[in-house]
Amino acid sequence: MLHNILKLSLVLLLQLSPFVYANLSIADEGKAIEADEVKTIEADDETEIDVRVFEGDGDKLLLGFACDQGSSIAEERTAQSLAMDGIEVWMPDMLSAYMLPKLRSSLKQIPTNGLVKIIEEARKTGKKIYLVASGPDTELILRLAHEWEKKHKNSPLGGAVLMFPRLNKGMPEPGKPPQYEDAVGKTKLPIMILEGERTPNRMGIRHLSKQLRKGGSTVYAKLIPDVRGYFFKRKDPNVPEDLVTSQMPGLIKASLYFLGRAHSK
Repeated sequence: MLHNILKLSLVLLLQLSPFVYANLSIADEGKAIEADEVKTIEADDETEIDVRVFEGDGDKLLLGFACDQGSSIAEERTAQSLAMDGIEVWMPDMLSAYMLPKLRSSLKQIPTNGLVKIIEEARKTGKKIYLVASGPDTELILRLAHEWEKKHKNSPLGGAVLMFPRLNKGMPEPGKPPQYEDAVGKTKLPIMILEGERTPNRMGIRHLSKQLRKGGSTVYAKLIPDVRGYFFKRKDPNVPEDLVTSQMPGLIKASLYFLGRAHSK
């Protein structure tokens, strides 16, 4: 059954976004993509957070992706392509705002109040807001979603896309169920999990999905054939990883389609 769903999702991906990078110059490859605007939003603790905005004229706004001073090329190209297709993308630079090094341990030091302020600002656009993150960054957006739901019960977010989430506490122990970060299972946010088929983490998707549902979330989980986790961040990508990276906007659009269905149930 999972295999059949997977085939359908990839067909949808390719239909939604055929060769989405065709309009981007090859000469620009490896260079930072210029945003349409950089907003500076002040958190409750007076921290100023720069948010790169890729403007879209549709009714959806995607908040997230890494924003680390020009080194997130795949995410920036994806943001630009999504914006061209009507989905606005906001990329907050949380590490720079809090003067933190780009380390996994830094994520725990990022407070959610600044991100809550960013969502409040994003809501002024009137668009439906979705969250997206990859790897260990997924813990931060789950923590953010939980905080948002506590403060804004009548203003639900559209959902979250978790790309190859890394939500375990420490290393898994053989024969024992995994222990997850505290933010897992505490939100009602519709969630899409995307994981590479060629990673051991695929074995834990069902268990993670079950834990995420404990808070009331509708959870979808998809395996992407022939790719590893962190596929768009790798320096040695194989052919399928190059292809999926080039089609990432379509993958995101397909994910938002599924998340939208969760609200209609």
